Amino acid sequence: MADIRECPLCGTTMRLKLTETIVQIPGNPKPTRAPSREWICPECDYFEEDDGERK
Repeated sequence: MADIRECPLCGTTMRLKLTETIVQIPGNPKPTRAPSREWICPECDYFEEDDGERK
């Protein structure tokens, strides 16, 4: 499955977390949405940004 990865610190399965940040830019009436993806380990709280590579 593409949405799992092994944690480099403790070896457990990391999960991909998808979040969307809303930023209000001065002078722009519409808020800008910026999606972000992070790999998070539920055991040791290690995290890293998703680089977009698919293995």
